Amino acid sequence: MENNYIIPNPIPAAPNKEQELAILFLDIRNFTGLMESQPEQTVIQVVRRLFTTFNQIIKKFEGKVVGVAGDSLYAVFGLQTELKESVNNAYQAAKMMFQTVRMFNDAYTEPYDGGPLEIGVGLHAGKVFVGEFGLDNTPQLSVMGLPVNIAARLQAKTKELNNDFLISEYAYQSLIPTDDYSSLHTIELQGIRQSQQIRLAGKSYNNLHYLASPKTDLDYLLAISG
Repeated sequence: MENNYIIPNPIPAAPNKEQELAILFLDIRNFTGLMESQPEQTVIQVVRRLFTTFNQIIKKFEGKVVGVAGDSLYAVFGLQTELKESVNNAYQAAKMMFQTVRMFNDAYTEPYDGGPLEIGVGLHAGKVFVGEFGLDNTPQLSVMGLPVNIAARLQAKTKELNNDFLISEYAYQSLIPTDDYSSLHTIELQGIRQSQQIRLAGKSYNNLHYLASPKTDLDYLLAISG
């Protein structure tokens, strides 16, 4: 018997508008290893604690979490602020989230198998379409555009470059000068035709065994990008 499906219309929402935003993707490294070495309930509690704190930090710096999926988080800054301020807010939020992870590792008396928890962050900025979209009764914030894809791929690239914080040069130029030394590199990103200039703004990972993993998380990252 043939099954006929009716494709529902999305919930009506405000029309999309074009806006320049800072875009941040974050991923917890070696999440699969944690799930294999620790009780699932323990890992879930850890991730919830971290992401709850991350959300508070992002809101403190006038950002908004667009999506969370498993061990990945996606946020934007600049919905109510100018681009320069939003990039600096995103940068400061990222630095505070790195500090939060360090404090968590210092406080945890029994280190996880494979070493301390680590995160990777990609930060970019650009013009995107901002609107609301929902298949259920409550429309949710949706941010779409090439800059979102670039930000996701920057986060994934942190593994290949063995540096936990990558910032696009476009976003970096909006930053207030800091004492941080961030070297400039030109790289290729999967699925992006144009080469990208980026800054290595973080540090090398402690856990190297998952950097060489052939598994790509780009589809996973883009799935939460709205």
